[in-house]
Amino acid sequence: MTDKLQRHSTVDELPHISQKLRLTCRECGDQASYDVGAIYCDQEGEGDSAKRHYTFTNYFRCRHCDSAGPWDVADFMKMMGLALRAWVDRGFEGLMKGRCALFDGTVIQTPAMGEEHLLELLEKDSGNAFLCGRLGNLFRNCGQPAKAVEWYAKALDLDPEDIEARHELFYAALETGDIRGALTHALPLARSLLDGRKTDNDVLNQDIALSLAASLHRTAEQFRAYLPAGPGETPKRKEEVFIRTLLSQQGDEEEIVKEAAEWLLTGKPAPGNAGDAPKDASDSSPPAASFFPTLRTLVETEGLNPDQLSVALEADDRGNIRVQDRHSVLVSDGEKMARWQVPTLQELFRGSRTPPADMDHYPEEYTFHFYFIENHVLTVCAAKGDRTDQEMEEIYSMLRRRPDGRSLGAVHDFLWQVAALLLGIHVLSAAEFEALIGALERSTRKWGLRPVSRNYVGYLHRTFEAESE
Repeated sequence: MTDKLQRHSTVDELPHISQKLRLTCRECGDQASYDVGAIYCDQEGEGDSAKRHYTFTNYFRCRHCDSAGPWDVADFMKMMGLALRAWVDRGFEGLMKGRCALFDGTVIQTPAMGEEHLLELLEKDSGNAFLCGRLGNLFRNCGQPAKAVEWYAKALDLDPEDIEARHELFYAALETGDIRGALTHALPLARSLLDGRKTDNDVLNQDIALSLAASLHRTAEQFRAYLPAGPGETPKRKEEVFIRTLLSQQGDEEEIVKEAAEWLLTGKPAPGNAGDAPKDASDSSPPAASFFPTLRTLVETEGLNPDQLSVALEADDRGNIRVQDRHSVLVSDGEKMARWQVPTLQELFRGSRTPPADMDHYPEEYTFHFYFIENHVLTVCAAKGDRTDQEMEEIYSMLRRRPDGRSLGAVHDFLWQVAALLLGIHVLSAAEFEALIGALERSTRKWGLRPVSRNYVGYLHRTFEAESE
């Protein structure tokens, strides 16, 4: 590992990955393989006498004695392999420097050990809603959503005005498609915020307000179907006024969400109309192709179907995606594949057309371009797991600022190839490309409401799945 990978996290910031490692339980001595998730390594001392402490992010207990830990690593060869991979792969989340701690600074080796510590605190203070919420956070971030919901519900039973727990239950319902259940939490959550109910953390307050506003606005049609007031009726409660007003807004989504969050936190007027809403890619036909000369030659020579072109995703014998040379793009039409050599993205820019000012609204003539890129993002996620909002923002930012800049890893290289194929099929100027990628970058930034979140890809899943039905 290198210093560039150093990251110190609370359990609210854990990456969600799956990897097995052989461990020895110190309680009973049993040895077995467990899905440990991401591994954090914290070293004390230097040289041969250095002592390493390992932290694991997934929830597991000893299969022999049900102990939460502590644990010793039994497979040091695998640890050496993970360390080598972390050294060469900047984006690898499997092994990082640091340690995990609870809200009170207690360092834990596993979420199960964190669970036991929090339960001990609750034995001394059984009516503490805050502690129940910490257990909810712990289970949410170690892949135990059912247990997380159980503890958030307990927190809310103890304190009906706990806006953090209320928000997590709202979000959990939304993620499962339970719009009615989500609304039952959205209304009292909006009321609490409008009444001035806050946590002690200003950043968390802002995140909750932004998340509520963004989630409601982006699924406006579904929420409108469940609102208690019927058509023609005037809502009287302020939370209903807020939600109905927000759901009716069209235009610049980022501005609408920011103004709605400000209304929640300060009581300022509701956001106003800002124009037409963005269109989905399915609302428009693909623009006519105008192939770059070398791509046209490849399509004709190899007999590829010009209407079905995509970038094929390569993987090694272990199933890990790889891009050995990003300048060698593996173009596929679903049946045949061929290599297209691309020196740089900048060489593929054509024309000097100026992009429209409303690119964030997904203008109709560009919606296919957005669709083309984001459909490939889901291809990566299907092979490598859902990417975080933060990773996608960094990749889009690099493609916008420095189209041919250094590699950030396999995902970045693959999307570089996707951008190359898009530019090879359609005429786009440098300014248009920058505006297109900039809109995607801002979209991921809006979705990134937590230190480590996957809301952008979750939105893509829901959108593309809805279009396919």
